[in-house]
Amino acid sequence: MKSGSLLTRLTIYVTLGSIFSIAITLIVLYIVLHITDVPSDRIPKTMLYSTGVLVLAFMLPIFFVRAFLYKLIVEKIEKMIDNMDRVSRGDLDTPVRPETNDEFGKMAEAFEKMRVNIRDLIRELEEHIDKRK
Repeated sequence: MKSGSLLTRLTIYVTLGSIFSIAITLIVLYIVLHITDVPSDRIPKTMLYSTGVLVLAFMLPIFFVRAFLYKLIVEKIEKMIDNMDRVSRGDLDTPVRPETNDEFGKMAEAFEKMRVNIRDLIRELEEHIDKRK
């Protein structure tokens, strides 16, 4: 995955937002621990434990969602880009088969129609040129 990809940038933004949320939560917790009757020798241990729980609670889901989105969306986009690159290099004979019934499948169907139309137009032009010779 390229570092400038949309999914990578989205992951960075969500991670930064989560870190900010964790920091704010820890600041509030620290203040609450100081103004309540919690013994001062227990505050560092409570803060450390709370930090661990917050990091797991905020950060772990990000990476699961990222993996899910990669599988659900990015892999399909990358496959379609590969098909487009292949056609742009002149391979107009290999069909593009839609694998799903979602928007990606519809995009693959539209691209397949375009590939067939371009191939047919080129053949018609070649036949027309051959007749003129």
